[in-house]
Amino acid sequence: MSEKPQLHPEVSEKPEVTAKPPSGFVEEGRARERVEECPAGRSESERTLSRHVSRETQETSELTPEQKMLNDIMDRAMAKSQGAPKEDKPETPTQREAPGPEKKDAPPSPPEKNKPSSAYVYLAVLFGAAFLMLLLAYFVQQRNNDDVLDDLRSTTASREELLEQIQELEKENEALTGENARLDAWADQKSNEAKQLSDFLDDSYYRQQEINDQKMCLSYVWYLQRFMDAGDYPLAAAEVAFSAEFLRSTWEKLLTINPALLEQYDGYKQELIRRGYLQHLDRPRDGGTDIYFTDRWDPSRNEDTAALSNLWCALEYHFIMNHDNAASQILYNYPLGDPVSGYQERVERLASDFTLEQFQLMKNALVEDNWLVIAEDGAMSEGDYMGLKDDALYNLPFKPPATGIKLE
Repeated sequence: MSEKPQLHPEVSEKPEVTAKPPSGFVEEGRARERVEECPAGRSESERTLSRHVSRETQETSELTPEQKMLNDIMDRAMAKSQGAPKEDKPETPTQREAPGPEKKDAPPSPPEKNKPSSAYVYLAVLFGAAFLMLLLAYFVQQRNNDDVLDDLRSTTASREELLEQIQELEKENEALTGENARLDAWADQKSNEAKQLSDFLDDSYYRQQEINDQKMCLSYVWYLQRFMDAGDYPLAAAEVAFSAEFLRSTWEKLLTINPALLEQYDGYKQELIRRGYLQHLDRPRDGGTDIYFTDRWDPSRNEDTAALSNLWCALEYHFIMNHDNAASQILYNYPLGDPVSGYQERVERLASDFTLEQFQLMKNALVEDNWLVIAEDGAMSEGDYMGLKDDALYNLPFKPPATGIKLE
């Protein structure tokens, strides 16, 4: 068996002690330089430090680009503070250690007193970075302030524009207020003029109504006079009983009617009563007047009076009321328009020449205006009038004895 080599009695097996560099930040390029340029003649502590730096270099190779840049800045700051490195003297062969058992590692030399600490450098870098951040924040804040100032200027300009618009609107409002006042005054003036015109129209209407009433009064009195002078007493009695007596109270209230006309009318009425055609009733008949035919001349019983009363109603509508639609209906809807009833013969036999002339003038006008159609035998029928025509049905104020029925 071979003998185990004995260790040198002065040297014991101990783990290598690795001293960390005073600074925790190691530049990758400088650490590599320390490893590659480490002379063989250095002490054991320097070789140990070199091996430690080699391991740190491997660790720093995994750093990010930002960490590497920061380490580079710190190493450069430390290099400037320490000054230029001392030149290593070449070692002589005698200075080299003879091969033999490994010596005990010597502790690293303490740092020089005038060498700045890496903590101060780190703080300086931090202060520099903080200053840069503050400077960047200042510029950002300045830019924000410029934006705010621009917004304020824009807002101020907008407010000035709004104030100008408000002033323009106020001026326009004042102009419109003045125009409105002018229009109100104009409207008041026109309203007064319209009121005056309305009053004038009302006065004109009432005056026209009075004129029409006066004209009707004159017409009724004129026909009554002509009938009395011609001896057409049944026609005169029909005029008083069916028409004139209803208007007597109205004529009495009109100041434009000469009272002499009313006296003349009353005289003719009393003459008819004296002759036995009319009579005073004990009470008004059917809501009308108290003047009506006597039993002998009642048109509902006496066919001669019925024929003449039928003629009077047609003459009244045509000549006094200017209502041709009603006049034509009174003719063709009742016995006077039918020659078979004998009413036309009665009229020709009993009426005066004046009355027959009025009858013929009326028929000619109604035929010419297409209100009435007369056949060769004298039969009357409705015409094809193309103008404005109402649909009302006009009846006689009595029931003729020939038919016994009046149209409803």
